[in-house]
Amino acid sequence: MRRRGKLPGAGGAVLALMLVLALAATACASRTPAGQGGQGEGARAVIRIGAAGPYTGDLSKIGLDSLNAIRMAVEEANRAGGVNGSQIEVTVGDDAGDAAQATLVAQKFAADPGVVGVVGPMNSNCVNGALPIYEKAGLVIISQSATNPALTEQGYRVMFRVCPRDDAQGPAAARFISEELKVGKVYMIDDKGTYGQGLADQVEAALKKLGVAVTRGQIAPTDRDFSAILTRVRAEAPDLVYLALPNPAQAASLVIQARSMKMRTKFMGGDGLKEKDQLIKGSQGAAEGFYVTAIGKDVREVPEAQSFVKAFEEKYGAMSIFSGQSYEATSILIAAIRRAGVKDGKVDRGAVRDAVASTRDFRGILGFPVSFDGKGDVVGGSIYVLQVQGPDFKEVKAYPIGGK
Repeated sequence: MRRRGKLPGAGGAVLALMLVLALAATACASRTPAGQGGQGEGARAVIRIGAAGPYTGDLSKIGLDSLNAIRMAVEEANRAGGVNGSQIEVTVGDDAGDAAQATLVAQKFAADPGVVGVVGPMNSNCVNGALPIYEKAGLVIISQSATNPALTEQGYRVMFRVCPRDDAQGPAAARFISEELKVGKVYMIDDKGTYGQGLADQVEAALKKLGVAVTRGQIAPTDRDFSAILTRVRAEAPDLVYLALPNPAQAASLVIQARSMKMRTKFMGGDGLKEKDQLIKGSQGAAEGFYVTAIGKDVREVPEAQSFVKAFEEKYGAMSIFSGQSYEATSILIAAIRRAGVKDGKVDRGAVRDAVASTRDFRGILGFPVSFDGKGDVVGGSIYVLQVQGPDFKEVKAYPIGGK
């Protein structure tokens, strides 16, 4: 009885195992990377968007807030049906703000046929290092924050960005310094990087056209003791110190040391320093009155962005400066993938690139309709000047790009 009773059970187990294997094979066949194609009519592909940014290291606060915004845009798109019924996944590539690591991330994304577009990299040096790899792979990228003008002047067809360039930000900063603050002498400090030195070059050139005297100095990204350069700054007795730095925590440390040396000079910086936790809270009050330029309007003040802001802050807390731009860049990329379409389980990278290039008047959460010009630069927008007032930044001036 025992033997006879055991045989039907074993047979059932074998049948159950065969059924599980068959179901697993079916599942695998229906979730293959989009770029592999050839899955036959009706096959559903997994579509991957690469997210490249500094998710570890000194810039990780800004990077992780941007990554969360990318994920939010993808989650919303999937709830709305994804792309022709196919779900979208986010593949994360941490470059730590380092150009060498950015090339490794680009190689990883390029080798994955399921990745059909990338949001990021965020830093100009990382974009500059990784662009040749993305170009060779035909993999479109939309940067939310890389502002160096040269990035879209090298003829790469895959490069797009939703942020204005530094040759718009620099002149706007110079106009504010000269026309609003009536400053005649500026000391500029950069970190020798692609972003910092490039932004400083733009601001310096514009200031000199306006008759403002400029002295330049440099620090390293790893510096934490600024006594040497602050001694030189004090000797020059400038009306304003301009910090072309990408790291708001480093800027906060520098301002704290300047105030401890009894320096009461005005401070101003670029878009990378508009980070409330690290610059305002991190400076413990020393950054009060600090001016920054921003490459987009604070999305908390944009009516179309209110549902995004509420959902983000409920889930992740306060946003960083590029959270809105990251959400916008992802939404534009998803819209382009939808226009490119999924055909027999395949999304063509070239079709996605062409769809991104054809983006016109995309109405998202940035407060202006987004289009791209022939170089991949965003059309329109404004440069904003904000000041640290108490626990937050307050807008004090706006300069429409191309306007007066």
